[in-house]
Amino acid sequence: MPQTQTLILAIGALQGFLLFVLLVSDKRVNYASKILGVQCLFIATTFSLPLIVEAENSYFTWLIAPLVFLPACYGGLTYLYCRTALTGLPLKPLDFLHLIPLSLCYLINYNVLFSPSDALHFVRLPDEALLIKMITKTVIFGQIIVYTALTIRMVKYYHTKAKQTLSSYNPDIFKWLWGLIIFTVSFWSLSIFFNFVSRVHGVNTLAYLLLVLMVYFIALAQWRNPSLFHIEQLAAEPEATTNRKPSDGLIDKETRSSILQIVQEKVEEQNLYRNSELTLASLAEEVGVSPHYLSETLNQHSGKNFNQFINEYRVAEVCEQLKQENKSKLIDLALDAGFSSKSSFNAIFKKLTGKTPSQHRQSLTNQT
Repeated sequence: MPQTQTLILAIGALQGFLLFVLLVSDKRVNYASKILGVQCLFIATTFSLPLIVEAENSYFTWLIAPLVFLPACYGGLTYLYCRTALTGLPLKPLDFLHLIPLSLCYLINYNVLFSPSDALHFVRLPDEALLIKMITKTVIFGQIIVYTALTIRMVKYYHTKAKQTLSSYNPDIFKWLWGLIIFTVSFWSLSIFFNFVSRVHGVNTLAYLLLVLMVYFIALAQWRNPSLFHIEQLAAEPEATTNRKPSDGLIDKETRSSILQIVQEKVEEQNLYRNSELTLASLAEEVGVSPHYLSETLNQHSGKNFNQFINEYRVAEVCEQLKQENKSKLIDLALDAGFSSKSSFNAIFKKLTGKTPSQHRQSLTNQT
């Protein structure tokens, strides 16, 4: 094994294990961080495995069998991490189905699980010399392709949803997640090339280097800022329901009407919508009701969810500023009105008015 590759593997194994300890033991981190911590541990074993194989009959040879098939769960772990980071929802019993590829690899290779010498022989045997080994590699890389596609689809869905419906979110959330996806695609593309096209050691070394960088930057960012990837409203904020009767819910119609009036007065008099970090919970605290009651009031009495309710005030303010022949930049007007990013402002403005901000400004100019 080239010395450069050995060094990269050793660094990757060490940092993966250290990040696992940091993410799992730190009380500040959230549920998603612990999933990422487990993934860091598994990736550390990926770096350690070639070193154990290189050492041949060492004290750690018995680890080869359980570790060699762990990549069969990497796709599922990445998918679950991204989902949990975005929504804040914990794992469910059905999520253990994502371990099926790993279980399948263990099942079809049961004969090497309890024999370190057989496991060492299995790893060193050329792929084409054993049908079971080719099937195992197909399962490992197949689940990576499937889960990568599912992860891209999920992140794209939540990215679009965040831009169109959320009143406030940190755009860096998706920069990090798309960065994670790019790193993942790059690593596995190089790994597939090395395993199925041409066994050029430089390609394999580059793949491991990318994995080292991915683990370091993503996991360290998550540890420093546990809430970086979480959009609270995606999980906590229910959508407006149009098929429920006005009498449904925990509070009566008169109470909802009273709450709505108080909310409208607070929002309008204090311009609360200008706070880009305003949430359902903080508005409920300002009004003096529970978040559930506030959500029920908005959903059933006004037919809107929290984000739609607040964003209408923001769009109305921008429109009013444009009517007054305001020469300010659109992004400045948007930020002053409470929008947190240009992308969310453009998407929400067009959704509510049917025009982009630039088109709306131009239409007002043409009228004068």
